[in-house]
Amino acid sequence: MNQISQHKMLLAGDSFDHCSLQVHKFFDLTSLVIYDCIEAIESKSFSALDAAFFDHILKAESQNHLAVQDLIEELVKANILKTMDFKNIEQGYLSKTLHILSHFLDGFIGIDSYFYNLIDDSHWLPQATAKAIQKDPNHYWLLHIDCFATTAEEAGLLRF
Repeated sequence: MNQISQHKMLLAGDSFDHCSLQVHKFFDLTSLVIYDCIEAIESKSFSALDAAFFDHILKAESQNHLAVQDLIEELVKANILKTMDFKNIEQGYLSKTLHILSHFLDGFIGIDSYFYNLIDDSHWLPQATAKAIQKDPNHYWLLHIDCFATTAEEAGLLRF
């Protein structure tokens, strides 16, 4: 198996194990991204009781901001400078770039989502959720998730 992605996911739950089950259920039910295997890594995950919890979220969110900036730069390089220019985008690389950018803005998780807030279905931490976490930090976690896909060769071996 090859690691193809990783996510930092914000969840509400009683424990790492409880949140890990939620993450597995989420990926089992979503058709937005499909991985052959996901692993929640406890040593890279944090409870909201951890003093650096919000720093970890801020750092993870900044990865999403960088991804959004990179996507915008790709559009700008192609002379897509205003929304009226969208009508000139042909199906292909640029339309996929716009599609991925839209997912960051509308809250659909994708393979490129580094931080994902499962509480709000968002790539960001809204102020109301931050306040709720500060008020009751016992029930919030930021889980590190490693995501894997099986190569064609491995898939053949797994079937035997």
